[in-house]
Amino acid sequence: METISLYIHIPLCVKKCAYCDFASFSGRMGQRDRYVQAVCREIRAQAAFFGRRSVATIFFGGGTPTLLSGAHVRQIMDTVRDCFVLLPDAEITMEGNPGTLDVENLRAYREAGVNRLSLGVQSMDDALLAAIGRIHTAKEAETAVQMAREAGFDNLNLDLMYGLPGQTPMQWKETLQKAIALSPDHLSCYSLILEEGTPLYDSVSAGTCAPLPDEDAMEAMDALTGEMTREAGYAQYEVSNYARPGRQCRHNIVYWECLPYLGVGLNAHSDMDGRRFYNPSSWEDYLRMAEGGETARQSEGEGAADERMFERMMMGLRQTRGVETARFARDFGREIEAVWPKTIEEMTDKKLMGSNKERIFLTQRGMQVMNGVLVSLMEEMDSKPQTHD
Repeated sequence: METISLYIHIPLCVKKCAYCDFASFSGRMGQRDRYVQAVCREIRAQAAFFGRRSVATIFFGGGTPTLLSGAHVRQIMDTVRDCFVLLPDAEITMEGNPGTLDVENLRAYREAGVNRLSLGVQSMDDALLAAIGRIHTAKEAETAVQMAREAGFDNLNLDLMYGLPGQTPMQWKETLQKAIALSPDHLSCYSLILEEGTPLYDSVSAGTCAPLPDEDAMEAMDALTGEMTREAGYAQYEVSNYARPGRQCRHNIVYWECLPYLGVGLNAHSDMDGRRFYNPSSWEDYLRMAEGGETARQSEGEGAADERMFERMMMGLRQTRGVETARFARDFGREIEAVWPKTIEEMTDKKLMGSNKERIFLTQRGMQVMNGVLVSLMEEMDSKPQTHD
Protein backbone atom coordinates (compact mmCIF):
# COMPACT_ATOMS: atom_id res chain seq x y z
CA MET A 1 0.00 0.00 0.00
CA GLU A 2 1.07 3.59 -0.67
CA THR A 3 2.92 5.40 2.11
CA ILE A 4 0.92 8.23 3.66
CA SER A 5 1.38 11.26 5.90
CA LEU A 6 -0.64 12.01 8.99
CA TYR A 7 -1.90 15.42 10.11
CA ILE A 8 -3.17 15.73 13.70
CA HIS A 9 -5.11 18.89 14.52
CA ILE A 10 -4.90 20.26 18.06
CA PRO A 11 -7.41 23.15 18.22
CA LEU A 12 -6.36 24.49 21.63
CA CYS A 13 -4.99 27.99 22.15
CA VAL A 14 -4.47 30.39 25.01
CA LYS A 15 -5.95 33.28 23.03
CA LYS A 16 -6.95 33.65 19.38
CA CYS A 17 -4.50 35.81 17.43
CA ALA A 18 -6.02 38.82 15.70
CA TYR A 19 -5.28 37.47 12.21
CA CYS A 20 -6.27 33.82 12.82
CA ASP A 21 -9.21 32.15 11.09
CA PHE A 22 -8.10 28.58 11.84
CA ALA A 23 -10.34 26.16 13.71
CA SER A 24 -9.06 26.78 17.22
CA PHE A 25 -10.57 27.56 20.59
CA SER A 26 -9.45 29.19 23.82
CA GLY A 27 -10.85 28.20 27.21
CA ARG A 28 -10.88 24.45 26.46
CA MET A 29 -7.86 23.32 28.47
CA GLY A 30 -10.11 21.38 30.84
CA GLN A 31 -11.21 19.18 27.94
CA ARG A 32 -7.75 18.16 26.77
CA ASP A 33 -8.04 14.58 28.05
CA ARG A 34 -11.36 14.04 26.33
CA TYR A 35 -10.12 15.56 23.05
CA VAL A 36 -6.97 13.43 22.99
CA GLN A 37 -9.01 10.30 23.66
CA ALA A 38 -11.31 11.25 20.77
CA VAL A 39 -8.33 11.72 18.44
CA CYS A 40 -7.01 8.29 19.41
CA ARG A 41 -10.40 6.72 18.73
CA GLU A 42 -10.50 8.38 15.32
CA ILE A 43 -6.99 7.13 14.49
CA ARG A 44 -8.14 3.58 15.26
CA ALA A 45 -11.30 3.98 13.18
CA GLN A 46 -9.38 5.40 10.20
CA ALA A 47 -6.79 2.62 10.39
CA ALA A 48 -9.57 0.04 10.44
CA PHE A 49 -10.98 1.58 7.26
CA PHE A 50 -7.78 2.30 5.28
CA GLY A 51 -5.63 -0.53 6.59
CA ARG A 52 -2.26 -0.57 8.30
CA ARG A 53 -0.49 1.95 6.08
CA SER A 54 3.13 3.05 6.38
CA VAL A 55 3.46 6.61 7.70
CA ALA A 56 6.40 8.76 6.56
CA THR A 57 5.56 12.08 8.24
CA ILE A 58 3.36 13.30 11.08
CA PHE A 59 2.46 16.93 11.75
CA PHE A 60 0.82 18.16 14.95
CA GLY A 61 -0.80 21.44 13.88
CA GLY A 62 -3.15 23.88 15.50
CA GLY A 63 -4.09 25.90 17.36
CA THR A 64 -1.21 25.37 19.75
CA PRO A 65 -0.18 21.72 20.03
CA THR A 66 2.36 22.58 22.72
CA LEU A 67 -0.58 23.09 25.10
CA LEU A 68 -0.69 19.28 25.26
CA SER A 69 1.26 17.56 27.99
CA GLY A 70 4.00 15.10 27.20
CA ALA A 71 1.65 12.32 28.34
CA HIS A 72 -0.98 13.44 25.81
CA VAL A 73 1.51 13.37 22.95
CA ARG A 74 2.79 9.96 24.00
CA GLN A 75 -0.79 8.63 24.10
CA ILE A 76 -1.39 9.82 20.53
CA MET A 77 1.98 8.53 19.28
CA ASP A 78 1.45 5.13 20.91
CA THR A 79 -1.92 4.90 19.16
CA VAL A 80 -0.32 5.76 15.82
CA ARG A 81 2.31 3.05 16.33
CA ASP A 82 -0.38 0.53 17.25
CA CYS A 83 -2.47 1.28 14.16
CA PHE A 84 0.07 2.16 11.46
CA VAL A 85 3.64 1.32 10.49
CA LEU A 86 5.67 4.35 11.51
CA LEU A 87 8.77 4.39 9.32
CA PRO A 88 12.09 4.48 11.21
CA ASP A 89 13.11 7.80 9.65
CA ALA A 90 9.66 9.43 9.93
CA GLU A 91 9.63 13.21 10.29
CA ILE A 92 7.39 14.11 13.24
CA THR A 93 6.71 17.83 13.59
CA MET A 94 4.98 19.73 16.36
CA GLU A 95 3.92 23.36 16.05
CA GLY A 96 4.35 25.47 19.16
CA ASN A 97 3.90 28.94 20.57
CA PRO A 98 7.00 30.32 22.33
CA GLY A 99 4.79 31.50 25.19
CA THR A 100 3.64 27.96 26.06
CA LEU A 101 6.89 26.01 26.31
CA ASP A 102 8.87 24.47 29.13
CA VAL A 103 11.87 22.17 29.01
CA GLU A 104 10.10 19.31 30.77
CA ASN A 105 7.32 19.07 28.18
CA LEU A 106 9.76 19.57 25.31
CA ARG A 107 11.83 16.64 26.55
CA ALA A 108 8.67 14.55 26.88
CA TYR A 109 7.65 15.40 23.29
CA ARG A 110 11.12 14.38 22.14
CA GLU A 111 10.93 11.10 24.05
CA ALA A 112 7.51 10.41 22.50
CA GLY A 113 9.10 10.63 19.06
CA VAL A 114 8.65 14.26 17.99
CA ASN A 115 11.85 15.18 16.15
CA ARG A 116 11.02 18.52 14.54
CA LEU A 117 9.71 21.66 16.23
CA SER A 118 8.07 24.58 14.43
CA LEU A 119 7.79 27.74 16.53
CA GLY A 120 5.33 30.49 15.64
CA VAL A 121 7.63 33.44 16.33
CA GLN A 122 6.08 35.75 13.66
CA SER A 123 8.09 38.83 14.70
CA MET A 124 11.00 39.83 16.92
CA ASP A 125 9.39 43.23 17.55
CA ASP A 126 7.34 43.35 20.76
CA ALA A 127 5.07 46.16 19.54
CA LEU A 128 4.20 44.26 16.37
CA LEU A 129 3.64 41.05 18.33
CA ALA A 130 1.18 42.86 20.59
CA ALA A 131 -0.56 44.44 17.61
CA ILE A 132 -1.37 41.04 16.09
CA GLY A 133 -2.39 39.47 19.40
CA ARG A 134 0.55 37.14 20.04
CA ILE A 135 1.01 36.12 23.68
CA HIS A 136 4.83 35.98 23.66
CA THR A 137 7.64 38.51 23.48
CA ALA A 138 10.81 38.51 21.40
CA LYS A 139 12.80 37.52 24.48
CA GLU A 140 10.48 34.56 25.09
CA ALA A 141 11.05 33.47 21.49
CA GLU A 142 14.80 33.47 22.08
CA THR A 143 14.33 31.51 25.30
CA ALA A 144 12.06 29.01 23.51
CA VAL A 145 14.79 28.26 20.96
CA GLN A 146 17.32 27.73 23.76
CA MET A 147 14.92 25.37 25.56
CA ALA A 148 14.25 23.43 22.35
CA ARG A 149 17.96 22.89 21.77
CA GLU A 150 18.43 21.90 25.40
CA ALA A 151 15.62 19.35 25.04
CA GLY A 152 17.40 17.74 22.09
CA PHE A 153 15.66 19.23 19.06
CA ASP A 154 18.17 19.46 16.22
CA ASN A 155 15.55 20.24 13.55
CA LEU A 156 13.93 23.57 14.32
CA ASN A 157 11.77 25.88 12.20
CA LEU A 158 10.79 29.45 12.95
CA ASP A 159 7.62 30.88 11.40
CA LEU A 160 7.93 34.58 10.60
CA MET A 161 5.33 36.96 9.18
CA TYR A 162 5.76 40.21 7.26
CA GLY A 163 3.39 42.78 5.82
CA LEU A 164 2.02 43.49 9.31
CA PRO A 165 0.16 46.74 10.03
CA GLY A 166 2.64 49.58 10.32
CA GLN A 167 5.63 47.33 9.64
CA THR A 168 8.59 48.85 7.78
CA PRO A 169 11.25 47.06 5.73
CA MET A 170 13.78 48.00 8.44
CA GLN A 171 11.66 46.30 11.11
CA TRP A 172 11.43 43.19 8.94
CA LYS A 173 15.19 43.27 8.42
CA GLU A 174 15.71 43.41 12.19
CA THR A 175 13.35 40.46 12.72
CA LEU A 176 15.22 38.43 10.10
CA GLN A 177 18.58 39.34 11.64
CA LYS A 178 17.47 38.29 15.12
CA ALA A 179 15.81 35.10 13.87
CA ILE A 180 18.82 34.05 11.80
CA ALA A 181 21.08 34.76 14.79
CA LEU A 182 19.18 32.01 16.65
CA SER A 183 20.49 29.56 14.01
CA PRO A 184 17.27 27.69 13.16
CA ASP A 185 17.47 24.87 10.64
CA HIS A 186 14.49 26.16 8.66
CA LEU A 187 12.65 29.46 8.16
CA SER A 188 9.09 29.96 6.94
CA CYS A 189 8.52 33.59 5.92
CA TYR A 190 4.89 34.33 5.11
CA SER A 191 3.26 37.57 4.11
CA LEU A 192 0.17 38.44 6.13
CA ILE A 193 -3.12 37.42 4.52
CA LEU A 194 -6.08 39.32 5.92
CA GLU A 195 -8.92 36.87 6.44
CA GLU A 196 -12.44 38.28 6.50
CA GLY A 197 -14.11 37.90 9.87
CA THR A 198 -10.92 38.17 11.93
CA PRO A 199 -10.35 41.06 14.38
CA LEU A 200 -7.36 42.27 12.38
CA TYR A 201 -9.41 42.39 9.17
CA ASP A 202 -12.02 44.47 10.95
CA SER A 203 -9.38 46.82 12.39
CA VAL A 204 -7.68 47.36 9.04
CA SER A 205 -11.04 47.88 7.31
CA ALA A 206 -12.15 50.40 9.94
CA GLY A 207 -8.80 52.19 9.96
CA THR A 208 -8.40 51.64 13.70
CA CYS A 209 -4.90 50.21 13.39
CA ALA A 210 -1.77 51.18 11.48
CA PRO A 211 -2.13 50.79 7.69
CA LEU A 212 -0.68 47.79 5.89
CA PRO A 213 2.65 48.29 4.10
CA ASP A 214 2.33 49.53 0.51
CA GLU A 215 3.48 47.65 -2.58
CA ASP A 216 6.97 49.16 -2.57
CA ALA A 217 7.49 48.20 1.07
CA MET A 218 6.31 44.65 0.39
CA GLU A 219 8.69 44.32 -2.55
CA ALA A 220 11.53 45.54 -0.34
CA MET A 221 10.62 42.96 2.33
CA ASP A 222 10.51 40.21 -0.30
CA ALA A 223 13.94 41.21 -1.54
CA LEU A 224 15.37 41.31 1.98
CA THR A 225 14.03 37.82 2.66
CA GLY A 226 15.73 36.31 -0.36
CA GLU A 227 19.00 38.14 0.15
CA MET A 228 19.37 37.57 3.89
CA THR A 229 18.38 33.91 3.91
CA ARG A 230 20.69 33.17 1.00
CA GLU A 231 23.64 34.89 2.71
CA ALA A 232 22.94 32.93 5.90
CA GLY A 233 23.09 29.58 4.10
CA TYR A 234 19.36 28.86 3.69
CA ALA A 235 18.19 27.68 0.27
CA GLN A 236 14.70 28.61 -0.91
CA TYR A 237 12.81 25.47 -1.91
CA GLU A 238 9.26 26.85 -1.86
CA VAL A 239 7.84 30.33 -2.31
CA SER A 240 7.82 31.00 1.47
CA ASN A 241 10.22 28.38 2.83
CA TYR A 242 13.99 28.28 3.29
CA ALA A 243 16.09 25.44 4.66
CA ARG A 244 19.60 24.42 5.46
CA PRO A 245 20.76 21.34 3.51
CA GLY A 246 18.57 18.31 4.24
CA ARG A 247 16.18 20.26 6.48
CA GLN A 248 13.28 20.85 4.09
CA CYS A 249 9.90 20.12 5.67
CA ARG A 250 9.05 16.70 4.28
CA HIS A 251 5.45 16.89 5.52
CA ASN A 252 4.67 20.12 3.67
CA ILE A 253 6.26 18.71 0.52
CA VAL A 254 3.56 16.03 0.64
CA TYR A 255 0.93 18.77 0.21
CA TRP A 256 2.85 20.54 -2.55
CA GLU A 257 3.37 17.28 -4.42
CA CYS A 258 -0.33 16.31 -3.95
CA LEU A 259 0.55 13.04 -2.25
CA PRO A 260 -1.87 11.19 0.08
CA TYR A 261 -2.41 12.37 3.63
CA LEU A 262 -4.83 11.52 6.40
CA GLY A 263 -6.08 14.25 8.73
CA VAL A 264 -7.43 13.47 12.19
CA GLY A 265 -8.89 15.86 14.72
CA LEU A 266 -11.40 18.66 14.53
CA ASN A 267 -11.74 20.20 11.03
CA ALA A 268 -8.86 18.07 9.68
CA HIS A 269 -8.89 17.47 5.91
CA SER A 270 -7.73 14.33 4.11
CA ASP A 271 -6.83 13.22 0.58
CA MET A 272 -6.77 9.43 0.54
CA ASP A 273 -7.12 6.98 -2.34
CA GLY A 274 -8.49 9.70 -4.61
CA ARG A 275 -11.17 10.70 -2.11
CA ARG A 276 -11.23 13.96 -0.18
CA PHE A 277 -13.07 14.42 3.06
CA TYR A 278 -12.98 16.52 6.19
CA ASN A 279 -14.04 16.42 9.80
CA PRO A 280 -16.59 18.66 11.55
CA SER A 281 -15.32 22.09 12.61
CA SER A 282 -17.61 22.21 15.66
CA TRP A 283 -16.03 20.99 18.92
CA GLU A 284 -19.18 19.16 19.98
CA ASP A 285 -19.83 17.63 16.54
CA TYR A 286 -16.28 16.36 16.27
CA LEU A 287 -16.33 14.75 19.71
CA ARG A 288 -19.70 13.16 18.97
CA MET A 289 -18.33 11.70 15.72
CA ALA A 290 -15.04 10.43 17.12
CA GLU A 291 -16.45 9.09 20.38
CA GLY A 292 -19.06 7.20 18.39
CA GLY A 293 -16.30 5.41 16.49
CA GLU A 294 -17.25 7.12 13.22
CA THR A 295 -15.03 8.68 10.58
CA ALA A 296 -15.54 11.81 8.48
CA ARG A 297 -18.90 12.02 6.72
CA GLN A 298 -18.34 15.30 4.90
CA SER A 299 -16.88 14.50 1.50
CA GLU A 300 -15.34 16.80 -1.06
CA GLY A 301 -15.51 14.03 -3.66
CA GLU A 302 -12.73 13.09 -6.02
CA GLY A 303 -12.70 16.32 -8.02
CA ALA A 304 -12.89 16.60 -11.80
CA ALA A 305 -9.73 15.77 -13.74
CA ASP A 306 -9.32 19.42 -14.78
CA GLU A 307 -9.49 20.55 -11.17
CA ARG A 308 -6.91 17.97 -10.12
CA MET A 309 -4.57 18.90 -12.97
CA PHE A 310 -4.72 22.60 -12.13
CA GLU A 311 -4.19 21.87 -8.45
CA ARG A 312 -1.12 19.77 -9.28
CA MET A 313 0.34 22.75 -11.15
CA MET A 314 -0.73 25.32 -8.55
CA MET A 315 0.82 23.39 -5.68
CA GLY A 316 3.87 22.11 -7.55
CA LEU A 317 4.89 25.49 -8.93
CA ARG A 318 5.13 26.78 -5.36
CA GLN A 319 8.30 24.71 -5.14
CA THR A 320 11.50 25.91 -6.77
CA ARG A 321 11.90 22.43 -8.29
CA GLY A 322 8.43 22.62 -9.85
CA VAL A 323 6.11 19.88 -11.12
CA GLU A 324 7.26 16.37 -12.02
CA THR A 325 6.30 15.90 -15.67
CA ALA A 326 6.39 12.08 -15.85
CA ARG A 327 4.16 11.70 -12.78
CA PHE A 328 1.70 14.27 -14.16
CA ALA A 329 1.46 12.32 -17.42
CA ARG A 330 1.10 9.01 -15.56
CA ASP A 331 -1.64 10.30 -13.26
CA PHE A 332 -3.68 12.23 -15.82
CA GLY A 333 -2.84 10.56 -19.13
CA ARG A 334 -1.78 13.89 -20.67
CA GLU A 335 1.48 15.80 -20.96
CA ILE A 336 1.61 19.16 -19.19
CA GLU A 337 2.57 20.89 -22.45
CA ALA A 338 -0.53 19.42 -24.10
CA VAL A 339 -2.84 20.82 -21.41
CA TRP A 340 -1.39 24.35 -21.35
CA PRO A 341 0.54 24.81 -24.64
CA LYS A 342 -0.13 28.55 -24.94
CA THR A 343 0.69 29.53 -21.37
CA ILE A 344 3.82 27.41 -21.12
CA GLU A 345 5.18 28.78 -24.39
CA GLU A 346 4.38 32.36 -23.35
CA MET A 347 5.85 32.02 -19.86
CA THR A 348 8.96 30.29 -21.19
CA ASP A 349 9.50 33.08 -23.74
CA LYS A 350 9.20 35.65 -20.94
CA LYS A 351 11.77 33.72 -18.85
CA LEU A 352 9.17 33.17 -16.15
CA MET A 353 9.10 29.40 -16.58
CA GLY A 354 11.76 26.80 -17.32
CA SER A 355 12.08 23.04 -17.60
CA ASN A 356 14.52 20.15 -17.50
CA LYS A 357 14.19 16.43 -18.22
CA GLU A 358 12.15 15.84 -15.06
CA ARG A 359 10.23 18.98 -14.12
CA ILE A 360 8.60 22.22 -15.20
CA PHE A 361 9.28 25.07 -12.79
CA LEU A 362 9.06 28.81 -12.29
CA THR A 363 12.22 30.88 -12.56
CA GLN A 364 13.12 33.30 -9.79
CA ARG A 365 11.35 36.03 -11.75
CA GLY A 366 8.39 33.72 -12.25
CA MET A 367 8.15 33.08 -8.50
CA GLN A 368 7.72 36.81 -7.95
CA VAL A 369 4.67 36.90 -10.24
CA MET A 370 3.36 33.40 -9.49
CA ASN A 371 -0.24 34.52 -9.06
CA GLY A 372 -0.25 35.96 -12.57
CA VAL A 373 1.14 32.71 -13.99
CA LEU A 374 -1.58 30.73 -12.21
CA VAL A 375 -4.28 33.05 -13.57
CA SER A 376 -2.99 32.41 -17.10
CA LEU A 377 -3.05 28.66 -16.53
CA MET A 378 -6.59 28.85 -15.19
CA GLU A 379 -7.83 31.03 -18.04
CA GLU A 380 -6.37 28.70 -20.66
CA MET A 381 -7.97 25.70 -18.97
CA ASP A 382 -11.32 27.49 -18.64
CA SER A 383 -11.29 28.30 -22.33
CA LYS A 384 -11.34 24.61 -23.26
CA PRO A 385 -14.17 22.06 -22.98
CA GLN A 386 -14.22 20.57 -19.48
CA THR A 387 -13.41 16.92 -18.93
CA HIS A 388 -14.81 14.85 -16.10
CA ASP A 389 -13.59 11.52 -14.82
